[in-house]
Amino acid sequence: MSQKIVIIGGGVAGLTAGIYAQKAGFESEIYEKHAIMGGQCTGWKRKGFYIDNCITWLTCAHPKFPIYKMWKEMGFLADVNGNEIPLRQHEAFYASELDGQKITLWRDLDRAQKEMLELSPQDKKAIKRLFKYVRLCKHLRVPFRAPFGMMNLFELLELGIPMIPVGLTMLKYRKTSLADLAEEFKHPLLKKMFTDYLPKNYLAYIFISAYATLASGGGGVPDGGSSKVIERMEEIYKAKGGKIFTNSPVEKIEIQDEHCSAIVLKDGQKISCDFIIPTCDPHWLFENLLDKKYMPAAFEAAYADNEACELDSTFQVAYEYDGETSEIGRHTFFECSGFDLAGEHRTRLNMRNYSSFEPISAPEGKSLIQVKLSQTEKQYLYWENLYKNDKDEYNRQKQLAAESILKMLEERVPSAKGKMKILDIWTPYTYTRYTNAYRGVYMSFVVTKKSKKLFNIPIALKGLDNVFLAGQWLCMPGGLPMAMTTGKFAVQKILRSLGKKYRIEP
Repeated sequence: MSQKIVIIGGGVAGLTAGIYAQKAGFESEIYEKHAIMGGQCTGWKRKGFYIDNCITWLTCAHPKFPIYKMWKEMGFLADVNGNEIPLRQHEAFYASELDGQKITLWRDLDRAQKEMLELSPQDKKAIKRLFKYVRLCKHLRVPFRAPFGMMNLFELLELGIPMIPVGLTMLKYRKTSLADLAEEFKHPLLKKMFTDYLPKNYLAYIFISAYATLASGGGGVPDGGSSKVIERMEEIYKAKGGKIFTNSPVEKIEIQDEHCSAIVLKDGQKISCDFIIPTCDPHWLFENLLDKKYMPAAFEAAYADNEACELDSTFQVAYEYDGETSEIGRHTFFECSGFDLAGEHRTRLNMRNYSSFEPISAPEGKSLIQVKLSQTEKQYLYWENLYKNDKDEYNRQKQLAAESILKMLEERVPSAKGKMKILDIWTPYTYTRYTNAYRGVYMSFVVTKKSKKLFNIPIALKGLDNVFLAGQWLCMPGGLPMAMTTGKFAVQKILRSLGKKYRIEP
């Protein structure tokens, strides 16, 4: 009889762990608290519109990158029968506007560099240096064969040699934040551009490598977006014999002699198992299911140090637009007359026109416009306290903010006046409500000058011989590649603990 793995959480990490568990000959079951699978990787329908919450691009999603096979095998780029899924590439990373001027970070780096030089000849040296390192980061690779400590020499060389240019970029910008990078430029628009997309304390190489991902041709969006990806992952998992239980929140993990023998569901059901892979939010895991003494030291230090380990979430609004418009670009940041959000006055806003990129996002003759605004831990607490103390006021403040943002959009695009309506609003606390996300965070800690030691948190837990973690929080800055690969790594760690072969290739 095969050994049984219980997986807590049905997001990308949980489904990946399940698929690899089945491939490796285990019996596996996934328990998900929500009514649907996917966790943070999700989308939903409103009035015939499709709103995507997750996939902005897939890192290294191109046949020239080794991890491309894994993207296919896990359902991102192929269905259960192996049929390839179309991948739509972005024309640009984003655009920034200031004082009537605009600059676009095109996927075509030569075009972007040329336009930036035309905008600001006085920044020639800094511009050329920036694009030099973006081009170096086009060599980025995602480790996926096995955890670092389990790779053989060939695998280390396969990963390491192409990554040498990326390492040079990391070395160059290891102590440079986006705010610092902005100060290397003289033009006001270029200064503003570098702090538009990510929080200003993020290390600059995170921004550079993200831009390079799109420029490499490996940063597209799979057809149908996040919801379709999860549907395909479910189909692949079930086709291999895996079992899924939704609406099944886990209440407790039973421990006997440094061994987890079972999980207990909220309804009292006890599920026995040989191994457990928690892919749920780690803070929630160690606050609710396991004693904090089992928490990895790096996690403990990170949660205790808000200054060094910053957190970031978002406030988002989706608007339906009656008609089709080219005046609202794919993703543009711009100045506005100002609005209040979670106790902060803001004068910079962004808008994204999904209908120009995602055909399924809106009914015929309509457009989907979305605004995504960064929120600090302090702002998360504002929304959490409102929700817990006065839900009516929570909803009122959401609505007021969405209406204020709508006015700013209409100021920026006068032709949109009277054509836009609020479709949906969600706050950082929405992520906590549905996925137990710590402080509403949907990736991991912000990668700053002070947080460089948090890149690899152990998968195996000290003091427990059959619990192996998976999920994007294990490796900063998080995201889909980390969720997917750690799901695989957890199964490989189990195989090695049993003395079995742990190579599981596509």
